Amino acid sequence: MLLFFAPGFTDAQDEPQQAAIGKFDFKAQITWYTQRTYTDPWRHGYLIGEVTLNDFMFGGSKRWGTGLSGWAKSLAPVYGQRVISNTTEFAFGALIGDDARYRRSEEGGVVTRSLHATVSAFTARARTGYTRPAYSRIIAITAGTLIANRWRSDPRTGGDLTRALVFGVTDKIQDDLLREFAPELKQYGHGIWRKVPYTFRRHFDMGR
Repeated sequence: MLLFFAPGFTDAQDEPQQAAIGKFDFKAQITWYTQRTYTDPWRHGYLIGEVTLNDFMFGGSKRWGTGLSGWAKSLAPVYGQRVISNTTEFAFGALIGDDARYRRSEEGGVVTRSLHATVSAFTARARTGYTRPAYSRIIAITAGTLIANRWRSDPRTGGDLTRALVFGVTDKIQDDLLREFAPELKQYGHGIWRKVPYTFRRHFDMGR
């Protein structure tokens, strides 16, 4: 939950594709791919936090006994998976005309917008303008998970590998929920942040 609400306390700008997404645009696809894969600091911060939390919850932090190298062993496959997955989605999407960039809901209501974000994680817009299953994303998640799994010191097998594939999909749902509610989260976070100095000054004055 902390990782979900963290963007609400940041000053990160909305992603370029949020302003207006029209027909399939290869140049816009490159910009979107570059930002979400390499240049967005908040995505990197989120990924680091997710890996660290996962290690604490599932015992991976035992590897940290070797210092930073142990932590890096957890982080490297996840970063590699993100790069492979995004690159595969971009390349295959450009080939078949999948535009999987997120489009915020034009409807009101938390439930309606949440359903829109959830469905959007599995769909893309074709060159014809119609919405269809996001084939490029499904292939990308599978490829990223299987290839990055080979880099792990303890490769997942069986049920663990299946869960990793499922989590790869749910991560996309979480990403789209963040994009959908980012304006409200930022406004809420900024409101709380502005109250911090006032509360501090109030307690300081009462203590004198």
